Amino acid sequence: MAPTAIAAAPGGTASPSGSLMSACETNGLQGSLTDVSAGAGQIDATLVLTNTSEHPCTLSGYPGVSFLPVLGGALTVGNPADRTGAPYSTVTLTPHGSAHAVLHDSNGAGGYDPAQCQLTPVGGLQVYPPGSNDPLFVPWRTQHCAGPAIHALTIGPVTR
Repeated sequence: MAPTAIAAAPGGTASPSGSLMSACETNGLQGSLTDVSAGAGQIDATLVLTNTSEHPCTLSGYPGVSFLPVLGGALTVGNPADRTGAPYSTVTLTPHGSAHAVLHDSNGAGGYDPAQCQLTPVGGLQVYPPGSNDPLFVPWRTQHCAGPAIHALTIGPVTR
C-alpha cells in the first residue's frame, strides 16, 4: 500500500485524505470552565473549548478573554487577559473534541490596593477563540479587579 499524501495550504491543517481542515468557527464551539480553584489570593481555572460541529477543525494560539458585567452588556470589566507567552501549536478538534487553556486571576483584591483594584462583580467571560473576531459567552459569577492599572487576568494558549 502506498503512503497517504498529506496536502496543506495556508490557513488550515491537512488531513490524511488531503482535504483542508479549517479553523474552528465560534458558532461551532462551546465554552466552559473546569477545575476552578481558589487559594492564597489567586484563582486558577481551565477554559475548555469544545467542537460542537460534525466536522474536525483547528485552533492555534491564544483565546482573547475578558470579563463581562453581571447585568450583561457589550462593555468589558477591567483589562483583557494578558497572554502568558507560552509556545503553542495547532490543535485539531474532532467532532465533540475539546481544547484547553489555563486561566489565572486574582481572587478578590488579591493584595492590590482596594482603590486601584476597583473590585467589581462579573457575570462571565467573553471569549474570542484563537483567530476569531466573534466571541462566545462563558458564565462565571465572581469578582474581578476592574481598575485600569490592574492586569490580574492571564490566559495560556490552547492545548489538547
